[in-house]
Amino acid sequence: MPSRFKRLLAVTIGLGLFLMPAMVSASNQPQLNQTINAGTLSTDIYQSDDTTPVASPSVAFGAKNVGFTCQTSTSTLGDANNKLNVTNLDTGNSHSGWTLTMAPAATTASWTSGSNHYDFNDGSASCGADGADADSYGGQLTVNASTGATLTQDCNGGSCTGSGASKGSDNQKFVEGTADSATLMTDSNYTPWEGYLTGVGLSQTIPSSQTNGSYSLTMVITVTAN
Repeated sequence: MPSRFKRLLAVTIGLGLFLMPAMVSASNQPQLNQTINAGTLSTDIYQSDDTTPVASPSVAFGAKNVGFTCQTSTSTLGDANNKLNVTNLDTGNSHSGWTLTMAPAATTASWTSGSNHYDFNDGSASCGADGADADSYGGQLTVNASTGATLTQDCNGGSCTGSGASKGSDNQKFVEGTADSATLMTDSNYTPWEGYLTGVGLSQTIPSSQTNGSYSLTMVITVTAN
């Protein structure tokens, strides 16, 4: 065979191999992908339907008349229409549980009616009298989060897993700079959970000869991861 023909044949075969499309194997195994984001740890005060927040929650203490001796007025935090809710769906972090607390926006706050005041955290108070704290007001608030209170597990039709939720303790007295918050509820685990607390007892001592008026004190309820 002439050498020129051999060279032409080799070039033709080489081009044929170069132009031949590569064979790609098709897969019959699609990979499905799904992302589940961590939820949040939150608290709110819900109405009886367990889903609608109470727009302006309030707690009314029994009215008292001005007296020559100190007095004690009581009330209840949380009822069928004001449920102290905690929802934990934050499973993306590693914690040892959570704590629900109540505290004033500032330790210098007080029961206020116009220019008149009395205290909620005078730890030196003797039956509501002014003690040795930073202001000149007497009075002290006590929280009873155990006796009489009810803790209800309510996961909206789902299952609460591994919960260690429990009520706070009784006789938690506010003391300025020492006990600036009261524990309402705790959970020793950090697993999905939802529930609410009702029937927390509140007891406030009122100093003697306290000026008459409509007094108010704003508290903040917070849930914190441990």
